[in-house]
Amino acid sequence: MQFDILFLGRLFPREVEAEIKAKMKTGMRDAGNALQWNIIDGLETNNCGRIKILNYLPVDSYPKGYTDMTIGGFTFQHTDKYRADDLNVKCTNLTVVKQICNFRPFKREIKKWINTDNGMKKVIMIYTADSMPLELVKYAKKGCSKIESCCIIADLPEFDSAKELHGIMKLYNDYKVHKSESMYNYIDKFVLLTKQMADKLNIKVPFTVVEGIATNTDAPADETLSEQFKNDKYILYTGTLNYCFGIGVLVDAFSMMPDSDVKLIICGFGEAEELIREKQKTDDRIVFLGRVDRKQVLALQRNATVLVNPRQNNEEFTKYSFPSKNLEYLSAGVPVVAYKLDGIPDEYDEYLFYPDNDEVESLTLLLEKLCRMDSQMRMELGQKGMHFVQNRKNAESQTKKILDLLYE
Repeated sequence: MQFDILFLGRLFPREVEAEIKAKMKTGMRDAGNALQWNIIDGLETNNCGRIKILNYLPVDSYPKGYTDMTIGGFTFQHTDKYRADDLNVKCTNLTVVKQICNFRPFKREIKKWINTDNGMKKVIMIYTADSMPLELVKYAKKGCSKIESCCIIADLPEFDSAKELHGIMKLYNDYKVHKSESMYNYIDKFVLLTKQMADKLNIKVPFTVVEGIATNTDAPADETLSEQFKNDKYILYTGTLNYCFGIGVLVDAFSMMPDSDVKLIICGFGEAEELIREKQKTDDRIVFLGRVDRKQVLALQRNATVLVNPRQNNEEFTKYSFPSKNLEYLSAGVPVVAYKLDGIPDEYDEYLFYPDNDEVESLTLLLEKLCRMDSQMRMELGQKGMHFVQNRKNAESQTKKILDLLYE
């Protein structure tokens, strides 16, 4: 059986990704963008049938988050196998207004898709459990009861913010969570990042667990930035710089390392930026690069001595999250230091290096051990992790789980 899949995405069309990112005033969404593209590419590799992407740009509202008040509509192509006619839908980008006015153009396109019969089983697939795509699923299923719906949940809505919410923002977030949960009955099948999500959401329909997809080792990397560190030993962190993700623990642990020949390079943005800049003043081994293009990040990762994800297992959301950073790090062929989160399956234990406990000193000792290790042994350990994710967690094998779910 082959499928006619309408993928409601929140991604950057490849042809205009650089242009869109240049207009963004707030954070990049590289992890979600990479996962969606890996899913789409993997489904195509598995010869799933036809996919049409109906896209809603993942940018924040005008004027604080993005330079444009209106997001233009345009077509793009994600595959050379057939004419996909993917569409980035024209939308308003004004705060609050966008939540109300942007349904109509999506409904119009969904209706066109419903009325196109190519003999394949129709599946509407959405990324994230936000209320807007769920509302569109509801609309599609009312238009055609034979349509099957599949929801990919990378993050639970209540844990979607990296910061603790208060006041009106918390009330609004609670409202969104309740609204999403009220529409789960329109979803026929779920793709989850951890098995604990199923219990949290009280899912009674078929689901599969796809914790993420490894970065392709052929993914293009830009050596321009990493070239200046090619002769250095360095520990690297790339990602959001919020305290709940452990960036403060990492900086403190590194500060306790006596090794004068090792640098700590940090790429990203977030609430801990000021702390990092202050630490730089007293420790010249710390290098803060701020926001860095993904292609340059991949090159930095591949040339690092050690990659570290300092998120500790001390928050409820760790049950319902598999850090995409871990898969991206393992794909680089470099030893990866991380904490054993509840959402990480045991099969990863052989390939990740876990501190003994949550004390800062434990992280320091582990980083020291790996940095002082013989370079050949360190390379072999990194290659072992890379081979695991490239063979077992690549786009083709992970998306086959999704297709097997649809075949049920």
